[in-house]
Amino acid sequence: MNFGKIFDRKKPDSQSKNMEEIYKIKEEIDKEDEIFEKELPVKYTLLQEFSMADLKKLCTVLLGREPPVDEYDDYKSGSKKTLPQYKEDYVHFITDELRLDEIKKYALENKIVSEEFFKNTK
Repeated sequence: MNFGKIFDRKKPDSQSKNMEEIYKIKEEIDKEDEIFEKELPVKYTLLQEFSMADLKKLCTVLLGREPPVDEYDDYKSGSKKTLPQYKEDYVHFITDELRLDEIKKYALENKIVSEEFFKNTK
């Protein structure tokens, strides 16, 4: 059997395929970042219209969870203390996790804002 022909075969150029995949992933990330930056001011303005209870409910209904709780070690008592969560914690969490159209749909369905709100934010 002639093994020379088998071993002389050119291997597929896996490095160029990897580079193509990396380039595609980078393009997708750049596109997502661009969308995020474009939507951010409107998301923030919209979420300011929500009450704390509305924000908590949105997190539970759409995401199935609330923002992670921050803890710190209290050296005096030797135990962990939980930091309180404020409206801004929820706003930042939601802006990172949801697209504008998802927040908008939720806000309209739950009558947090009307269609008029979106005419004024364009």
